[in-house]
Amino acid sequence: MNAEEFYKKVIASPDLEKALEEATDNGTIDAFLQANGCTASTDDFVSYIASHS
Repeated sequence: MNAEEFYKKVIASPDLEKALEEATDNGTIDAFLQANGCTASTDDFVSYIASHS
C-alpha cells in the first residue's frame, strides 16, 4: 500500500499509531513501514504526514 493508504490505516488504529511513534523514536520507520506492508519510502511517508497534519 502507498503512503496515503497506510496513513489512513495508522490513524484508524491506536496500536499502529503507538507503534509508529516507537519506530520514530527508535529510528526504525523504514522497517516499520515494510513490516506493515507499506511500499512508500520513509521520506515519502514522512512527507505525506507533514502535508496532511
